[in-house]
Amino acid sequence: MFYRFRLLIAVIAVCMLIVSCGEKKAKPVAGSPVIMEHYNRGNDHVLFDKLDSAVMEYEQCIKADSGFWRAYYQLGGVYQLKGDFNASLYCFSRSIELNPEFTLGYFNKSNLEDLIGDEKGSLRDLNRAITLKKDFFIAILSLARKTSATGNYKLAVEMFDSAINIRPDFYLAYSMRGSCKFKMGDFAGAVKDFSDEIELMPNHSMGYVNRAVAYGEMKNFRAGIGDLSQSIQLDPLWSQAYIYRGVFYHKAGVKDSGCGDFRMAFKLKNPQAEAYSKEYCK
Repeated sequence: MFYRFRLLIAVIAVCMLIVSCGEKKAKPVAGSPVIMEHYNRGNDHVLFDKLDSAVMEYEQCIKADSGFWRAYYQLGGVYQLKGDFNASLYCFSRSIELNPEFTLGYFNKSNLEDLIGDEKGSLRDLNRAITLKKDFFIAILSLARKTSATGNYKLAVEMFDSAINIRPDFYLAYSMRGSCKFKMGDFAGAVKDFSDEIELMPNHSMGYVNRAVAYGEMKNFRAGIGDLSQSIQLDPLWSQAYIYRGVFYHKAGVKDSGCGDFRMAFKLKNPQAEAYSKEYCK
């Protein structure tokens, strides 16, 4: 949960910078020079993490022009970074009320609603963002992830297909689609997706673990052992990989190696290691 919170905050900050940088390069289409001066100063304060100062500048913009939707959007992002989610939600809502075609406004409002547990609102705004921008990769990926979380893996796979068609180089999309296929019982399809993930990101240790588990479901324990060994080489301190490999060694008839892995997992304080040792190493 904490990781997801940090990820969402990072996303909102990046999206703010996209709008900020674009606005500073573009010729202003609305707003007096004084308003734009406050707006640009607010953007600069965001870049240097001076959030209170940024709030003051954006509020000056809104005070001078209550219809200046860009200031509401930036202000919503600052409030989210400050942890004031009610104020952030109001500002995002106001920005898309003033500019109903503002795709990033819907997307970031969806992220915030997801963070505070408003799943219905999050789905509504995410779908609106995708309707406005058919190739909005990160929004499609988010919707696919949400759909997977509901257990509708078939529909989620279709959404991941769409995302991958847009960004065939994004390795995590293959990982997430592979996980859906695994849960559907399509282990060969999962192996293919995890293989594509590994090809794009050879140093991602979890790609090897996921493919190994899929190989295990297919009773291909030797292939699974090879992937787990690669994962351990990349991340030797992740104890669960030793548990998986220990089980696979036993299923492949290599008992001593399996017990050695359980002992290593025990040294790394894996809470399951002792139970596995008792079950497999009698």
